[in-house]
Amino acid sequence: MIDSHVHLNRHEFGDEAGEVVARARAAGVTAFLNVGYDLQTSRASLALAEQYADVWATVGIHPHDALLLADEEGRLTDDGRRRLEELEALSRHPKVVAIGEIGLDFFRDLSPRPAQHAALAAQLELAARRDLPVVFHVRDAWEPMLAFVDQVGLPPRRGVLHAFSGDNRAVDWALERGFRLGIGGVVTYRQSTLPGMVARAGCDPLLLETDAPWLPPVPHRGQRNEPAWLGLVLDTVAGILQMEPGEVERRTDASFTALFRPGKAITP
Repeated sequence: MIDSHVHLNRHEFGDEAGEVVARARAAGVTAFLNVGYDLQTSRASLALAEQYADVWATVGIHPHDALLLADEEGRLTDDGRRRLEELEALSRHPKVVAIGEIGLDFFRDLSPRPAQHAALAAQLELAARRDLPVVFHVRDAWEPMLAFVDQVGLPPRRGVLHAFSGDNRAVDWALERGFRLGIGGVVTYRQSTLPGMVARAGCDPLLLETDAPWLPPVPHRGQRNEPAWLGLVLDTVAGILQMEPGEVERRTDASFTALFRPGKAITP
C-alpha cells in the first residue's frame, strides 16, 4: 500500500517519525507522500524525504495561510512573490512530486476568500510551469472550487482531491477531468457518505491516504492516526467495491505511480 497523504513531520509525532514509518512498513505500507502546507512544513517535508528512500514530498501553501501570498483583496504581495519563488526552488528537488496542499477552505475561513483564490491561482500556475500535479484541499467549498479551477485552467498533470468529501457532481467532475480522489479513514465512519462516492467512482481513480495524524479509521477514532492503519481503509474500500484487497492495493498503487511519477523504489 501507498499512503498518498500523510504529515509525518507534525508535532503530534514528536521525534517518533522513524518509529511511525517502521510500524507502517511492517503493516505493508511501501511508500509515503508527506505533504507540506506552508513554507516551514514544505522544507521539513523535503528534509524528511531526503532522509527516507520511501518518503516523497509536496510543497505548497494551504488556504488557511493564503495571506502568506496575497493581501485581503486578493493581490499577490511582494513577500508573496518571494515565497512563491522559494516554493518553486523547493519544487525542483527530485523528491518533490507535487504542489500542495492547496485549495479553498470556506469552513474555517482562516484567510479572506479573495486571498484564498489568489493563492490557489498562483500555485496552479506554478504547478503548470513546473509540470507537477497538485494536491487539493477542499472544505465546504466544492462548487466554487471546481468552478474556479475550470475557470483558471486545469493543471496539465491534474492531481488529487485529498480527503474527498464531495457529492456525486464532484465525483463526476473529477472523473471527467482525470483527477484522483483521496480516500482515508472517513470511509470507515458509520454516518459517512463516502462509501457511496467510492462506489460511484470505482477503483482506478482512487488513492488511499491516512492524513495522519488526523482522521483515524475505525476502531481508532479519537486517537492519533498512523499510516500503519492504512490497511483498514484498504479493506473498507475493497468491501465497498466487492474486490479483493490485493487487487485494490495493486490498482491504487498503480494510480499513485502514474500520477506522481516517483522513483522506481515504489513501482508496484
